[in-house]
Amino acid sequence: MSGKSCQVMVKPTGSVCNLDCKYCFYLEKEKLYPDRKNHYKMSEETLELFIRQQIAAQDIDEVIFAWQGGEPTLMGIPFYRKAIEFQQRYCGGKTIVNTFQTNGILINDEWAAFFREHDFLVGVSIDGDAALHDEWRMTRSGKPTHEKVENAVRCLAQHDVEFNTLTVVNRTNMHHPIQVYRYLKSIGSRYMQFIPLVERCGENGLAQPQDKHIAMTPWSVDSLQFGQFLNVVFDVWIREDIGDIGIQLFEQTLAAWCGLPPQVCVFAPTCGSAFCDGNERRCL
Repeated sequence: MSGKSCQVMVKPTGSVCNLDCKYCFYLEKEKLYPDRKNHYKMSEETLELFIRQQIAAQDIDEVIFAWQGGEPTLMGIPFYRKAIEFQQRYCGGKTIVNTFQTNGILINDEWAAFFREHDFLVGVSIDGDAALHDEWRMTRSGKPTHEKVENAVRCLAQHDVEFNTLTVVNRTNMHHPIQVYRYLKSIGSRYMQFIPLVERCGENGLAQPQDKHIAMTPWSVDSLQFGQFLNVVFDVWIREDIGDIGIQLFEQTLAAWCGLPPQVCVFAPTCGSAFCDGNERRCL
């Protein structure tokens, strides 16, 4: 949140997703929804109330709605058409911006046309080329997903939808930083986010916050490994693409070095710029 804009994260499907990525800790949250068919989706009434109250509560020029999941496309396009309708009804002269993080599986021409019509910024989760991506990101029936994700990126580009990429750096692709970076360039990504896979395990599976005897999962990367990955990518980026391609970590590091206010919480001196009303889950 800055003086002129406020970003609100929305997870209308909760943790429900149509993939079964090997490294995903979030799928376990589905146990909170015993009746998945009816109870995991945000209702239209809640959607309207949420949008109206969030816009009214912000004494700023711009409100950003960041739609995430789980997998937010599972709500269907009509849900987001209602969201746009409510935003327009209650905006009160404020600028409304929408971003959307997706695994890309359900993206087609209809979705892309909708995003273009309403100027959504779309983030696509992709971990590299087919060999690297399909090692971890698969359907619930164990099928690879890379081809569908690449088709989604192509579809977004054909409809002139602005998109960026989110890549999880794991024990497989961490050994291939140049391969990952050049692949992302080849599919048209002009803004990249790299996040390290760091997950803890306890005696009975993934660790809970209260667990004391924990270790890192075999698929996690440590700080040195993540740093080595970034160093290699940085050397290529600064020689070939600085000014043309944005990489969040590099830009935010430079901004912090210049004394600019951090836009990403990990670069802030303290964690606490995000408001919590007791009904929203903590940052993980």
